[in-house]
Amino acid sequence: METWATQEEIGRRLGVDTQAAGELLVTAGLKVGREASPDALARGLAAPDVSPLGRPFLRWQAAEVLPLLEPLVRRLEAAPTVPATGRSRTSARGRPAAGRPPATRSTAPAPVVGTTFDAVIAVHAVADPDPGPTGWAYTDQHTRITTTGATPHATQRRGELLAVLHLLDHSPSEAHLLIRTDSEHLVRTATVWGPTWQRNGWRQRDGQRPENLDLVEPLLTTIAKRAGRARFGLADTGDPFVVLATRSALEAAHQLGS
Repeated sequence: METWATQEEIGRRLGVDTQAAGELLVTAGLKVGREASPDALARGLAAPDVSPLGRPFLRWQAAEVLPLLEPLVRRLEAAPTVPATGRSRTSARGRPAAGRPPATRSTAPAPVVGTTFDAVIAVHAVADPDPGPTGWAYTDQHTRITTTGATPHATQRRGELLAVLHLLDHSPSEAHLLIRTDSEHLVRTATVWGPTWQRNGWRQRDGQRPENLDLVEPLLTTIAKRAGRARFGLADTGDPFVVLATRSALEAAHQLGS
């Protein structure tokens, strides 16, 4: 086996296409969107390269990366098309409903097989209309438990931020989390734009205050205070766990609006 391999070559050795290989790399915590994660770079598992046409791409340390991805492939093959779920509900303000608080753990769980994380969570929000009654949901991809909440009037983007804040508030501080979403805006806000705004005194390049700063600022503060990592990965819209979170968020929005 060659030492370094492209994403396409990784996929071929796993028996999946290039896109699926990319999704597996995100799930394993080795990619964030289209870039290698800081962990993968620090561990020497990924190396940036440039094609003869000048296009950037990543090479992967195949001997170390493939063993991380192979358990994920087996788990995906064995997983049902529509995962069964438990449901934990929250009030319209995003707080635990009376008498039914979300379950929390005093210590971090064992790492999810095939990843560097203790939990892999799919997040989504729906505003119907946008803005309007907004539901949000997140699904633990290991336990299949879905937590939902809703707010009377917001945008989908605010709903996504509310979902992540609730997730972080109700997860052990030492747990390493991979938060998956099909919202590129959420991923970029949490990983690129937000930290840049923070360095610039919470201002955009044009000097204006960023949208939803009342949620973005506490999100970054919460992430910084955690003992465990909180990483964001861009998932495909058709990802089964994202679809499940979407359906649950839509149901929460409709229940609030009815």
